[in-house]
Amino acid sequence: MRRTSGRVVALVMAGMLALSACTGDSADETDGDVGTDTGADVGGAAEAVGSARAVTGSMAETTSDIPGDSGAGGTITLILRSVEVSEQTMTVRWATRWDSEDAEPDAAVSYYDLGLGTAASVVDPANLKAYRPFCTDGSWKGDATETVRCQSSMLTSARDAVFTKFPNHGTVEGWASLPAPEGNPTTVDVIPIEGLAGFTQADVTYLDGDS
Repeated sequence: MRRTSGRVVALVMAGMLALSACTGDSADETDGDVGTDTGADVGGAAEAVGSARAVTGSMAETTSDIPGDSGAGGTITLILRSVEVSEQTMTVRWATRWDSEDAEPDAAVSYYDLGLGTAASVVDPANLKAYRPFCTDGSWKGDATETVRCQSSMLTSARDAVFTKFPNHGTVEGWASLPAPEGNPTTVDVIPIEGLAGFTQADVTYLDGDS
């Protein structure tokens, strides 16, 4: 797997989403919307998987300077743990570490403070598909209001950009639950956190032996 910049992967993702919107039924296949009734079940399963599994290992990592206009300073390191598929669900796990020598040892900053977004994205370039987290309200395909509602109900470890914090010199584990990729690709491109460098050609592990 190669490391790459978040900008490059983000441009790829934008292209996949634009293409999906133009191909009719692909838009339904690439987003993570679920009905409110089924969403409760999916959410409970995702919460259990995300919290119960032991977190170990590192597929790749990248370190980025914090933008100067954020005021936080220092660097942020993103570690990709795994990309796993079980039945209809893909789970991405990662860890994030903020380090700033200028800040107090017990300081903490939020996604908002760092100018970051909380919606993970997975792109399958070979099959021209893009995936975002399941949500139980709203829709990724809707207008701005629908999108905000969807993002607020994402099945992920971090929904709120203001109240989700990174402690200085502390490692925070994260996860997101997305639709399983079609066609069982062996690798995908992953952007765990909007605004940080992403990863290309991340190996996908199929827990049910599908690939």
